[in-house]
Amino acid sequence: MQDSSSNKILCFGELLLHFAPDSEGNWLNDQFLKIFVGGAEYNVASALAQWKNPVTLLSALPENFIGNQLESQLKNKGIEILVEKNNGRIGTFYLSSDGDMQNASVVYDRFPSVFTESDFKTFSFDEIFSEVKWLHISTITPALSENAYQKCLDLMKEAAFRNIKVSLDLNYRSALWQGRNPSDKIKKLMPFVNVLMGNIWSIQQFLNIPVEYELNGKFDDKNLLKQAEKSALEIQKQFPNVELVANTFRFTIGEEVNYFATLFADEKLLVSQQYQSDKIEERIGSGDSFMAALIHGTLKENSSQQILEDATKVAFKKLFVKGDTINDSINIEKL
Repeated sequence: MQDSSSNKILCFGELLLHFAPDSEGNWLNDQFLKIFVGGAEYNVASALAQWKNPVTLLSALPENFIGNQLESQLKNKGIEILVEKNNGRIGTFYLSSDGDMQNASVVYDRFPSVFTESDFKTFSFDEIFSEVKWLHISTITPALSENAYQKCLDLMKEAAFRNIKVSLDLNYRSALWQGRNPSDKIKKLMPFVNVLMGNIWSIQQFLNIPVEYELNGKFDDKNLLKQAEKSALEIQKQFPNVELVANTFRFTIGEEVNYFATLFADEKLLVSQQYQSDKIEERIGSGDSFMAALIHGTLKENSSQQILEDATKVAFKKLFVKGDTINDSINIEKL
């Protein structure tokens, strides 16, 4: 059972280094490469900590000066870390960070890493779940290794047993699943999920709930809303513990971006304000900031519409913040 003093949010996932070469290749002549700390669950934890929520990240780091420095960095950001340290390397990925939509492909270099090689047996459930009221995981983590998948399943089962809320972000990365069908694994996690985030296409990919309405590829297509509601109803039919289903919609034409989101709550589909920009500065971390705002607003017991509007605005603002995480310019209490 959950302790009455519980107040922490627990995130489980891999901490990564994001190498961000400029899209023109000037980094080769300049001999200068931007590096950000990233990883889906870390990005969520970082935003939540910035908004003064107690947060713990469960992860793995190398037993060397890089691991030690990263651990110190997280503590400086107000994130408690439960870390397994082993010999090995931290995972990395390469992606331009200058908003160039023509160079949007991600190059991963994260196999093997200390996270993908870890057995995650260092900490007991009592240590992991001490004072925890919420568990967050993304579908990136179970794609990384069989041990990581099993740990996701075990953590979610234990969280449900302790009456701890569980959120899952359905973010699909084809390069990580390497041709494997992810639906069987993710469906086994779903009975323990209370808050689900993704979009109608990731729902189709992970849960085999098809996009049935004909879509015209435009952000103002009314069938997007019909499909969002239909998908949410089917999710709740199959997995009745799911209370909230959020969908984010980001449409790009050249450099132009249109963005909005929906939230299915209390048997009703809510739709956010729409946002538009001729150009963005950053592609990474927008969905993670939406997820963080969704968790934050739910724990504050804000109205469903306010939760949706805040999360959408935070996610849109993140498109103009360099790096994987939000910065001080995004204060969820002063949007």
